[in-house]
Amino acid sequence: MVNIDLMVLAGDYVKTAVISEWKVKIGDSVKKGDVLLVVETNKITQDIEATCDGIVEQILFQEGDDVEISKTVAIIGDGSGFASAPEEKKPAIEITSSEAASVDAGVRTVITPVAKKMAKEKGIDLEELTKMFPGKRIGKKEVLAFEEAPAKEDTIIEKLTVENTAPVEAPAVPVTKIPVKGMRKAVATAMRNSAYSKPHVSMMIDVQLDEMLEMKAYLKNKYPEKRITLTGLLALAVRSALKECSYINGTATEDTIALSSAVNLGIAVDVEGGLLVPVIKNSDAMSGLELFESVNKVAKGCREGTLPPSDYAGGTFTISNVGATGVKYFTPIINSPEIAILGVGASTKEVVLVNGEVR
Repeated sequence: MVNIDLMVLAGDYVKTAVISEWKVKIGDSVKKGDVLLVVETNKITQDIEATCDGIVEQILFQEGDDVEISKTVAIIGDGSGFASAPEEKKPAIEITSSEAASVDAGVRTVITPVAKKMAKEKGIDLEELTKMFPGKRIGKKEVLAFEEAPAKEDTIIEKLTVENTAPVEAPAVPVTKIPVKGMRKAVATAMRNSAYSKPHVSMMIDVQLDEMLEMKAYLKNKYPEKRITLTGLLALAVRSALKECSYINGTATEDTIALSSAVNLGIAVDVEGGLLVPVIKNSDAMSGLELFESVNKVAKGCREGTLPPSDYAGGTFTISNVGATGVKYFTPIINSPEIAILGVGASTKEVVLVNGEVR
């Protein structure tokens, strides 16, 4: 018998993960390396694989559960230790008159916690749900069945026979509700905590990019097989500047400022559902080309979800470049516990005075 946990996700800031999807069910035969489930942390989405051959005997958590990575989520054995699915193991909740329809005397209707949560997320009225399944145990299957069932004729008639004296209201506008969980919730929490706990002072300046653009063109011509980007050149400039301005290269808590001798450079990357910051460790020890390749590599791995949790930890300074959106000025939020962040906006061609000359 082998216990399956989420310790593969272990990292500096990874303590829990949300189970987003089970790929197996109790009784399934699996081989070592088969994907058992998919989990989502505040940084990545990760497949959890079987560590041995066997039969799935127990599944201890439901989809949507937030689980400590050290906890056992499933048990694989020889088939002799079967247990009921977690929905059956969790105690059912009896529907009271305050939140459910009254049913015939003596008829007891119960709904599992998972089904109750699912119904609320889908906007399903618990009273109508229990009317459809009087005296039954309502689980996920019943919620889905209710959602797919056509409206009952008597319900439609009831809605059409509302008194004419009732106030006329504007028709309801369809609303899309997006659950705030997983990466989105983690990013929101981290940004809120940083904004509330760190005094943010923003200083903005326009910088001439002529030389940087000339350098980009030169390098692209010299290394046509390499991907030379402005973000890569910014990383090169920032890591050099941080060696001179070491007092903003590190982390800070309420009681301690820890200045780092190495520049672990975070690159903010926009991904579907959130904003991630992979970290290029020891960027100050890399050659220019190595740094360019690292910037491209972490950005790609971030968007594809292939970076391990350790690649998102240990940053000492972050660059957030929103130039591609056309935004010129913005106030980035510090990537806590770091001390500072550089926000870079869009480049534009403008007429300026340089030493009294128009350029």
